[in-house]
Amino acid sequence: MNTNKTRALFLATVAGLCCQVALAADAPDACSLLSTQDVAAALGAEVDAGANIGPGGCRWNGRGNRPATLRINFSKARSFDIGKTPLPGYTKTPESGIGDDAYSVVGGGVVTLSVKKGAAFVIVFVEVPNASTEQTKAVEKKVALKLLEKL
Repeated sequence: MNTNKTRALFLATVAGLCCQVALAADAPDACSLLSTQDVAAALGAEVDAGANIGPGGCRWNGRGNRPATLRINFSKARSFDIGKTPLPGYTKTPESGIGDDAYSVVGGGVVTLSVKKGAAFVIVFVEVPNASTEQTKAVEKKVALKLLEKL
C-alpha cells in the first residue's frame, strides 16, 4: 500500500475513533484536568489556555517560536480496543507503567498514546517540531501520568 493511502487509512481510522468520543456526561471536562503550567512544562514551551474540542476533548497550542500542540480526547472502551488492531505501516506497542493499560501508535508521521484507567479511556496526541518519536512518546507519557493523577 502506498504511503498516501496508508496515511489516509490511518487518518480515517483516527477520525472514526474520535467520532466515538464519550458523551459530555460520561467524560470529565478535559481542559480542567491539566493546568496551562502542566502542559507548558511537558511541551517545553509556553501555551495558550486549553480549548474544548468537542465533548471530552481539549487542545493546547504552543506560542512563540515553538509551535507545539497537545490534544487529549476521552473515548469509549470500544475505541480503545479498536485502536489496538494491527494496521499496515503502523507500530502499536504496549506501554507499561501508565494506568491499567496503555499502548502507543506510531506511523504516518503521527505518534499517539492511548490509556485506560478504570472506566476512563483517553488518547494523548503531542506535536513538537523536530522531536524524535522517542521524545514525543516521552512527552505523551509525562502528560498521561499527570492526567491520571486527576482521574
